Amino acid sequence: MNASDIARQRSVLFSARMRFSPETQPVRETAIDKILEQNLLVADSDGGLTLQEIEQQGAICFAGGTPAISRLDMQRSLERLIEADRVIMSAEPGQERYRLSEQALQELWEIQRSAEARFARVVSRLFRNAKEGPSAYTTPFLECLCIIFSQLGEAYVRLLKGEIGSDELLRLPNVLRALREVKAKYLSVNHSLFEAAVFSFFQDSDPDYDAIKWNMAQNYYVAKALGLDPSGYLLSEQVFGNAVFYLDTNVIIDALEPQARCYRSFKALGRACRQLQIELNVCQISLDELRRVVEDRREIIAKVADQVPDDTSPKISGLFFKLYREQLASTGTVDLDALFAGFDHPMEGLSELYEVELIDDLWFTEAENQPETEKFVEQIKLTYQARRGRPKRKRSALHDALLMRWIQLEREQTARNTWLVTLDISLPSLLPQEEDAPVRPLAITLDALLQWISPMAIQDDAEDEAAAIFSEAVKYQLLPQESFFELRDFLVFAEMEWSCKELPAEDVEECIRYLKANAPNLDPSDPADREKIAHEISKFFADPGRKYKQEVQRLEAEIARREEKHERELEELNERIEKFERERVEQEEKKRKEALKKSARIRMSVVILLFLVIEAVAVYCAWQYGVGTNFFQKVKSLWELPTIAFAISVVLSWFILGKERIRALSWPFTKLLKDEADIR
Repeated sequence: MNASDIARQRSVLFSARMRFSPETQPVRETAIDKILEQNLLVADSDGGLTLQEIEQQGAICFAGGTPAISRLDMQRSLERLIEADRVIMSAEPGQERYRLSEQALQELWEIQRSAEARFARVVSRLFRNAKEGPSAYTTPFLECLCIIFSQLGEAYVRLLKGEIGSDELLRLPNVLRALREVKAKYLSVNHSLFEAAVFSFFQDSDPDYDAIKWNMAQNYYVAKALGLDPSGYLLSEQVFGNAVFYLDTNVIIDALEPQARCYRSFKALGRACRQLQIELNVCQISLDELRRVVEDRREIIAKVADQVPDDTSPKISGLFFKLYREQLASTGTVDLDALFAGFDHPMEGLSELYEVELIDDLWFTEAENQPETEKFVEQIKLTYQARRGRPKRKRSALHDALLMRWIQLEREQTARNTWLVTLDISLPSLLPQEEDAPVRPLAITLDALLQWISPMAIQDDAEDEAAAIFSEAVKYQLLPQESFFELRDFLVFAEMEWSCKELPAEDVEECIRYLKANAPNLDPSDPADREKIAHEISKFFADPGRKYKQEVQRLEAEIARREEKHERELEELNERIEKFERERVEQEEKKRKEALKKSARIRMSVVILLFLVIEAVAVYCAWQYGVGTNFFQKVKSLWELPTIAFAISVVLSWFILGKERIRALSWPFTKLLKDEADIR
């Protein structure tokens, strides 16, 4: 069977969720009917299929390829479908063949075409930059999803049956393990692009993404339930019908805040509980822990919120920091009193919105110091550390231990179907280490609970909402935890008065991971531990490969380059200034000389006129008083007068013109008039 055939067969598992009503028809029978319908659709055989061919089609084929539905169950299902006019049987010599009726065929093909178009859109969007084209990634991507959701469905079923242990809990499905399997099988694909696309599929919020995740997860869950529980018990009301659910603190927080990740999940749970007569309770110790959690988060936000790098902020999990960021973005300031006001009176909201009852008992005080509780606390801390990679605080572990022991006590004393509903994925596999410890788990996660109730309690008009709810829930369960941070992770920088706001986000995130690996149990409030942490941080940032160091080196090189450039520009500027100054002086000198020359010419005209006047007076006097018979004889007899007049004119011209103006005239004889500047 080629890859396209495999993809085509598996596509039935995301075409549409299995809708059925347990009140009108047995759940298991309905699920088998729908699985057979989809397999007949995929076969696309005009002549129909024999029972053996249907079985070979892989009516319900898991990772190992073994059919989970017996031939007898398939035969009975075909009989029901024939009676409902969904399947037509045609008899040939020696064997019966089965095919879908025209009405069923059209109905299912419409659903199938819609699902295939949705899947094609998703693949095109996720792999739009692939050199080979998006179509090359269709089969690997579908197979990766099938691996993830088949394992997820099996984990949910084993959890409900109490068959999953703490070691198995650590092997719950996640994206990384599925990626390794697909990469090993499809060597030709771009693995970095494929990994980025798969992470984007699970991390981003998109209606098409959500619909595929929801349908595949729910259908695989139903299929696994049928395969691992042939009686169909896990898909009946007997599992949780008329049960009592106690709410963990993390569920209470999300139930009270409309912007919380699981707020819509809890609303869906509340509706389902009313429909199935499930009682919702909350213990006083959970409300007490809620108060401590709110106070703790408020204190941490006040200390470190302003120190988180902007690029890292979206990666920090936690409702309160999300609310802080949203309020800061919208108003520019945050009122912490208003931010936490919704949790001042939690019981009022729980009882009004969800009809939750408050349970308080002296047993909690008595059991707090019992040896059984202390052992269970250590068990919870170890399991949490192994699952989440971080220690659980002793007070929180004590709350969980008391609550789960109370659940056990309630089951024993009242024989009621009592459960703890939580968001902590480490709790469902935990059981008190006692001789008479129960086989069934005491806790169930909210998303696993929704998986169980979805076929019976989620109506068609709420399916889109359920898909979005589930998509958000599995994101935190399937993706590796190192992709997310807690605000508490940044407390170490605040305690040591290190400012990391302007540091590269990649370095800050990697430093947190480094500290978790190299200094997981150090307390930043302790001086000795703080010194060790400071040493580890210094070692981390001293690494030349850190972006921080590279950025510092880059900035230093940039500064040196700019300084050198500024020096060159300064030298060029000084040269330009000097040149401009020389040109300015030359221009001023030229203007001065032109002005002197013009003035000299004017004064020379005055001197000439004066000379002519003086000479005329001298000649006239000589003519009047000279001796001789004619004019020339008279002037000649008094030649001293014209000569003196000429000399007076020359002297006057020197004073009238001045040395500078005489030199400005540039006459040949003026070259003899050199001043000190010319000599130098």
